Amino acid sequence: MRRARRVTGSTLVGACLVAWLSLPARAGPAPSSEAAPDVVHDKALQTFKEGIEAFDRRDFEAARVAFLQTLALKPTAPVVRRNLGLAEIYSGHYLDGARRLARVIHTTDEGSASDRQRMLESLKKAEAHLERLTIEVTVEGADIAVDEIELGPSPLPFVWYVGPGSYAVRVNKAGFVAFSETRLARAGATQHLRISLEPIVPQAVAARPAPPMDVAPQTGPNPWLLAVGGALTVGGVAAGVTFSVLAAGNADEVEQIGDSLVGVSCRSSSSPQCRQLSDAAAAHDRQRRWATVSFSAAGVVGVTTLLYGLLARSDGVRDQEHAALPRGPSVRRPGFLAVGIDAEGSQLLWNGAF
Repeated sequence: MRRARRVTGSTLVGACLVAWLSLPARAGPAPSSEAAPDVVHDKALQTFKEGIEAFDRRDFEAARVAFLQTLALKPTAPVVRRNLGLAEIYSGHYLDGARRLARVIHTTDEGSASDRQRMLESLKKAEAHLERLTIEVTVEGADIAVDEIELGPSPLPFVWYVGPGSYAVRVNKAGFVAFSETRLARAGATQHLRISLEPIVPQAVAARPAPPMDVAPQTGPNPWLLAVGGALTVGGVAAGVTFSVLAAGNADEVEQIGDSLVGVSCRSSSSPQCRQLSDAAAAHDRQRRWATVSFSAAGVVGVTTLLYGLLARSDGVRDQEHAALPRGPSVRRPGFLAVGIDAEGSQLLWNGAF
């Protein structure tokens, strides 16, 4: 009961500061365009008085609602925020009241010494249900946020409060690695967070040295050419085997028909058996020719593909060994042009000292 009377006394002190809230009074009739500020002033004065009266009769919820209406009309007045914070704490809205009073205490000189002492006592009442949080960042000007509520840049000039349960702390500043952490709040606890931001170190990008202008880069054999050459070789062999099997079958048919025509000359006869013998012999000869062509094409393509793969691979190995040799500063000296023949065929060489 004694504490309620003491808090009521602090709100009465706030009532004496109502004049601080008001705009300059009108000296006479004013145009309709100037009536809005006076309406706001009158409405704020009315809701502020209603809040004081509700607080005096210990109807803290009604006082909170009245002071909220006053704050909407006078958002920059510390005396309104002070009275609203007290009403919120005594009506059970501990989190909102503690946050509001903490800002008033740490960012303004609102109220007398006894008033500020009463605000501190009210904060202790709320702290039994909340966690008191202070945040220190080693870098100035870093943006601090708790549960997506932007508190402002470091250093933070006020204490913050969080309800029991998990909450997230986020600190960002350009040029530094962002800090993010999820913590667990406990009622009645006090936490001091000291956050060190590490600067972002740019990673050097190593440039790949360009190949010398007089050396054409080699990449080894083309896998697509090897695959096509292998497929054509296999296809040619398969076609040759197929035609050979068909030719062998026709050879057997020619032999059987010939055995049935013993003593008969097909040069002067046009019997069906003679025509069948002629067709079988022509098909046999045709299939033998296609088999020969298929085997020959498969051999040529297979040998060409093999040679290409071996020569291109050897060129790629030599290029890698050449690229691995250390290169230093060089001075090009005059050379001479020469034509020569080596194991890989004719080459046009530029000989000289480099």
